[in-house]
Amino acid sequence: MSHMSFQQKLLEWFAKYQRPLPWRKRYEPYEVWVSEIMLQQTQMDTVLPYFERWMKNFPDIKSLAKANSEKVLKLWEGLGYYSRARNLHESAKIILKEYGGIFPSDYENILKIKGIGRYTAGAVASIAFNQDKPIVDGNVLRVLSRVYAIPDPIDVQKNKETFWTLQESLIPKGKAREFNQGLMELGALICASQNPSCAICPLRALCKAYAKGEAENYPVKIQKKQMVKVQAAALVLENEGKYLIRRRPIGEIMGGLWEFPEWKLSKDKKMSLEQIQKKLKQAAGEEFDGKFEKIQPLGTIKRNYTHHLETLHVFHHPGPVSIRPKTGWQSQWVSKKDFKKYPFSSAHAKIIKLLEPELSAVFAEAK
Repeated sequence: MSHMSFQQKLLEWFAKYQRPLPWRKRYEPYEVWVSEIMLQQTQMDTVLPYFERWMKNFPDIKSLAKANSEKVLKLWEGLGYYSRARNLHESAKIILKEYGGIFPSDYENILKIKGIGRYTAGAVASIAFNQDKPIVDGNVLRVLSRVYAIPDPIDVQKNKETFWTLQESLIPKGKAREFNQGLMELGALICASQNPSCAICPLRALCKAYAKGEAENYPVKIQKKQMVKVQAAALVLENEGKYLIRRRPIGEIMGGLWEFPEWKLSKDKKMSLEQIQKKLKQAAGEEFDGKFEKIQPLGTIKRNYTHHLETLHVFHHPGPVSIRPKTGWQSQWVSKKDFKKYPFSSAHAKIIKLLEPELSAVFAEAK
């Protein structure tokens, strides 16, 4: 097929149907950088309010570099992959020191920034600076694999170079910004993973997968890994209207975030409520001094991560208790109003919502 036809159809479609995203107003490199980091494995609708709030608090690299780390994590709370927020923060400090707060325009220097790989470097270089650099993300893989009916499994690392080479060859000189965004936009809005809108796709006449009636058979993937089911428990410890939270050490998963005490109980094993409570009391007894006869279920929270499907069983230990943490983690007893000061993971932020009826009762009694 003609590259020129591909380019022309995609550029015309993007010019007409592109979404009015905030970083597209002026293509400021800092804004493009932050948006690309936020959008990694996160849906656009989720990212937009986070982006607006982030820019209100950190409008430029200098303000981000000077920010308190807990404030950075708090503004990221709910997006997951918190190392990305820490990388943004640390990189802003380096850019302020080494580049005077101006985001580097050279591709090789962009690639040196912590947390930036080949895709993000290409995205920032092409979108912010209109450089002819390729990008290949999930949307791009899907579009190219269908248009060219590429049989190579996309989740095999060595096969991805095929897509990088192809995508780079397609970029029209001087129009990388529009073309790369158009390719991603098409994958997000039209060429969806399920039920693609082939009838309104600007590339339909060029698409080999569509011509064969096999659009949903692409991209090709090898068999998915089995998901592991995990049972876990979190314990909300209360002492005179205050609640124990602890901070995960930097360097661990979700390092720097605060959480209620939590334990993994089992993998791929169903457990009754009685069994869960028994294991929870045993685990808590190994870490804390205290009695746990008053433990009551508060709710359950589902969360998924790296081939794990986890059910987090949340329990509440009400009333005055005298418990001394035995762990080496930083711990704090905080009131309801203090929760907003601390960055929590999404799951533990949901625990706070589960707590609200309990907290309302506690404060009603205190009046």
